Amino acid sequence: MKHILTFDIEDWFHIIDIPGLEDVSTWDKRPSIVEDRTNLILTILEEFEVKATFFILGWIAEKYPTLSRKIAESGHEVASHSYWHRRVYNQSRKEFYQDLKRSIDVIQNQTGIKVKGFRAPSFSIVPGTEWAFDIIKEIGLEYDASLFPAKRAHGGYPCAAGIHMLETSKGSLPELPMSISTFGSMGFPFSGGGYLRLLPLWVIKNRFKTFERQGLPVVVYLHPRDFAPDQPRVRMPIHRMFKSYVGLTTTESKLKSLLADFQFTTCEDALSSYLETMIEKKKN
Repeated sequence: MKHILTFDIEDWFHIIDIPGLEDVSTWDKRPSIVEDRTNLILTILEEFEVKATFFILGWIAEKYPTLSRKIAESGHEVASHSYWHRRVYNQSRKEFYQDLKRSIDVIQNQTGIKVKGFRAPSFSIVPGTEWAFDIIKEIGLEYDASLFPAKRAHGGYPCAAGIHMLETSKGSLPELPMSISTFGSMGFPFSGGGYLRLLPLWVIKNRFKTFERQGLPVVVYLHPRDFAPDQPRVRMPIHRMFKSYVGLTTTESKLKSLLADFQFTTCEDALSSYLETMIEKKKN
């Protein structure tokens, strides 16, 4: 079983829904951790000889033109995380199309590699914004990884576990949703962001083994800021502070332990294996 390893490449000040950070004209003036911590991630992956998918924010790709190239030249998959890191449900169809296309153009121009996948900021494709899948398909992408099948502040979309197909007006679109573990009738995340930082490592590994027994790959998602205990901090509600800053000193050791104990691959490779399996099932 190969699990799916992903990173959303954005800076510490791209946290959603914090008034002090929303003015994009201030972003250039803020200290950055994205290059340093992305380089740390690349070093860790090289140490364990693992490839991952990097969903890169277009604004980051444009500001740091060597970063996307370094990721691609290291053999990793590059994909889009939008350009401005705006929630999908706050945009019109036209705005979403323009934002997504801009991000794809920047990343492809810098790497020379076709962008195949997209992940919405804060998993913000929610019921009622299914039109986003039509645009993702129309614009030429080959898969989406935006759905979070559990309740959360800025997203949440009920869907099947594991890789599956969505039907759009433009045809079928593969979806790679986030991994949600169940406890009775409740579902809880465990494999990314603040959830991975908060939970004990033994709980996370237990969930990995449960998914393996079910024949499902776990999707891990992390950000450069998850590896930055010394990142700048801003005023925000106490529950957001907890989610944003809990366990930052544990991320690196937890990731290394997971890489040592489990196998990982990219979204692109996992999707290819899934499609091959579907073709074989149809033949039989």
